[in-house]
Amino acid sequence: MVDINTALNIIKNNPDYRVLTRLKIENLHQFEIAPTGEPLGRLAVIDTETTGLKVDDGDRIIDLSIATCEYGKNSGHLYRVINRYDSLEDPEFPIPPEVTKLTGITDEMVKNKRIEESKIDEVLDGVNLIICHNASFDRGFLEARYPLFTQMHFGCSLNEISWDIWATKSSKLDYLGFRFNLFHDAHRAKADVDMLMMLLSQPTPDQSATALSILIASARKKIWHIQAIDLPFDNKHLAKARGYKWFEGSETVKKSWYIQVEDLDTELEFLKEVGCKHPMFTPITAKERYKPLKEIMQRLNRK
Repeated sequence: MVDINTALNIIKNNPDYRVLTRLKIENLHQFEIAPTGEPLGRLAVIDTETTGLKVDDGDRIIDLSIATCEYGKNSGHLYRVINRYDSLEDPEFPIPPEVTKLTGITDEMVKNKRIEESKIDEVLDGVNLIICHNASFDRGFLEARYPLFTQMHFGCSLNEISWDIWATKSSKLDYLGFRFNLFHDAHRAKADVDMLMMLLSQPTPDQSATALSILIASARKKIWHIQAIDLPFDNKHLAKARGYKWFEGSETVKKSWYIQVEDLDTELEFLKEVGCKHPMFTPITAKERYKPLKEIMQRLNRK
């Protein structure tokens, strides 16, 4: 009878097959040894599972995972996990059946469970960047649960890393894991954090960078949020083709087209050409990025 390791080697050497390995990350996992003398920073990889998609409609976090990691500020290499915090939380109303089906989390599992804010303080001590895989989603829930998150800098591995560098056709965590011959128990916060950390540690195919270094470079950039106030109706198709999106407005903010770009001057010149005479704009850093759009709009219109 062939033992498992021999069988795996036979399959791995056959181009018609691919072997997927279950991802296993130790609580204080070491990805690489940091070279002597490199400046080190701390980041936190975070994932949440929630009762639904809309925090403004009352949906809540039911599963939280935070892994604090040490990384090279210059190299962008992920070195090791130095602290972790994982917790379930009772939303104080029944978990929707479709959420239980997706995550496996039941009302019984979360009954009387609470996220400890003191533990969040502890695990985020010294952290200068939070990374989520879809930060626009997670940030809203995190800020609603604990105000500390409103002051943190966020990066998004879904939107700020060009995963097609690795010849992938999807940016979903499980698909990316398959690309690196890994699989995990998706849709639980800790498992997704483990997978994301492993993906961030991957070098680019040409070995010139890592997934994390690409994200960090993006997070350090300042971008501009531009509101095209009173854009002529006849030219809206030009703005839409350029990537502008429509904001429906609120009690304090006018309806308008908007965009976020790195090159402010070029965009203002475009707006001038299409007849937008009084655009409004504000800088966006990682501290503001991925906050709810209405919050950015309100801040811009208070100026």
